[in-house]
Amino acid sequence: MKKLIALFALLTFTTICFSQKKLEWSVSATPFFDNTEFGGSKKEVDQTMAGTRLAPEIGMSFDTVHRVHVGVALLQEFGSANTIDSYHPIAYYEFNQAPFKFTMGAFPRDSAVGDYPRVFFQDSIGYYRPLINGLVWKIYNNNSHMKVWLDWTGRQSTTQREEFFMGWAGKTQKGVVYLQHFGYMMHYAKMKDAPDSQFIHDNGLMLTSIGLDFSKQTVFDKLSIDAGWLLGLERDRGTSNWLRHNDLLIEANIEYKCIGFSDTYFRGDGQMYFYPEENNKLYWGEPIYRNTEYNRIDGYIKFIETDNVKLKFVYTLHAAEHQIFHEQGLYASIYLNNYKKKSGKKQQYLWSKKK
Repeated sequence: MKKLIALFALLTFTTICFSQKKLEWSVSATPFFDNTEFGGSKKEVDQTMAGTRLAPEIGMSFDTVHRVHVGVALLQEFGSANTIDSYHPIAYYEFNQAPFKFTMGAFPRDSAVGDYPRVFFQDSIGYYRPLINGLVWKIYNNNSHMKVWLDWTGRQSTTQREEFFMGWAGKTQKGVVYLQHFGYMMHYAKMKDAPDSQFIHDNGLMLTSIGLDFSKQTVFDKLSIDAGWLLGLERDRGTSNWLRHNDLLIEANIEYKCIGFSDTYFRGDGQMYFYPEENNKLYWGEPIYRNTEYNRIDGYIKFIETDNVKLKFVYTLHAAEHQIFHEQGLYASIYLNNYKKKSGKKQQYLWSKKK
């Protein structure tokens, strides 16, 4: 570890000496309120998650291609007696020169897996584990992108299993037709000096879907639908062979002037076979996908949508286990920086006055 830090410092110093430098800073504040009403469910937890995350960063860019940033992500939960409930150090190197982008270190999770569906990562992961500890490498152009990423989530000790995710994803679009894929494999290994009853788990999940996007051909800001095959592959190396789970996943989205609806329909074998034993240590997706059928409908209003400020209210209906469950969410974000270009887009709202 000391050698790695020394090498990183040497590379940083060399880059500073021979490059055009620019001081950069950013700060984000992201309050969230997420109330899930899953009382009576055998698969989900009835809870309220609320708090404010503050994440300041400072760093240098060199030749508009290389960037080194450090900072901290702080969380204060609503109602807590603590000033700070958790903190996660931020420190990463980024190379960005089209068509490549490479990031390594401890950096915001959204940059690697922010587009993954909830069957892979539930919303609470973003609230309480905001950083990737690893790397992501992307290739992109106007109509396509692909990426591979690594997130090291557990360092082996006598009380902690060794854990990491390896993931890959991509999307390509021609006209209104698009093809996309999401995948990961989680390696959930043993603790140091583990008991004989503890075994290595491998947990893989892949989604391949084809869809239609009419957003640019209509007056709607979003109008899309896709259908895909969700494949789960997992095993406990001591007690089972590979187990295979197949499901259908359909998603539809419509939005007009910051008011929108989305629908997710899921049907098949169900996922997360070992959940009763390993719980959310092994599975980071929404536990409701353990059901064989599930439908989620979100209705939302974006009260503010700019480059710097966002405010969104979401009301969700979950149909599963022969019941209807409710969820309400209010999410805000304030993001300021001195280096990212603003889109210049003037957002239209349904209640805006016509000029």
